[in-house]
Amino acid sequence: MKIKPLVEKEITRFEPGKVFTYRDLTPYLSNPETTVKAVSRLVKNGDIKRFAKGQFYRPRKGMFGEMQLSDTEKLKTFMFQDGERRGYVTGTGLYNRLGLTTQVPKTITIASDKSPQRKNLGTVEVKLVKAKAPVSESNREYLEILDVLSNIKKIPDSTPSEVLKVIANKLNNIEKNGLYKIVNLAGFYSPVTRALLGLLIAETNKILAENLKVQLNPTTRYRVGLDSYWDKADEWNIE
Repeated sequence: MKIKPLVEKEITRFEPGKVFTYRDLTPYLSNPETTVKAVSRLVKNGDIKRFAKGQFYRPRKGMFGEMQLSDTEKLKTFMFQDGERRGYVTGTGLYNRLGLTTQVPKTITIASDKSPQRKNLGTVEVKLVKAKAPVSESNREYLEILDVLSNIKKIPDSTPSEVLKVIANKLNNIEKNGLYKIVNLAGFYSPVTRALLGLLIAETNKILAENLKVQLNPTTRYRVGLDSYWDKADEWNIE
């Protein structure tokens, strides 16, 4: 069977408004050149739209004609590669989702393995930053927690003590295996991040907390600005 009809048939199965790449097309594996040409013809004919280099979508139809690609779908192109998660929203967008700030960012910050850059996508601007650790679907939540602890003094609308209470609640809902993972990931972060994590898990898992403590310089003090609610902070040299 010719490649062009195969490509066209596969593309019709993609949901309108969802981005796909060449690698999502079966013929590309055995006939990459022919597949690329077939896709180019479909773009030229207006059957599909090109979002970015190597990324395409079937336009959705609305009451007033073709609809633009949604911001959510645009952001996904920076967070997923070949169906695997490679990035996640961090910064003010993350703090807003966790209820730590009411600020809605004009620029969405995404941590991934891609090189740092800015992208203006028309309706949304994206800032790509290097993730501190390899990103996967299974560790995204843990990296989000560590990012919050890492930037605890820079979060709008919340004091460091308020932020810690929110993160403490999240950690209480993480199973023991998950805590092991987050402690291992903390090795990619700063000493103050590890100290804050140790403070939070010391009551529930002393062994893991001790693993964090031995990584810290016992003479270094961390000025975070916690209030008296955190009466064990001094044990972690946190002020």
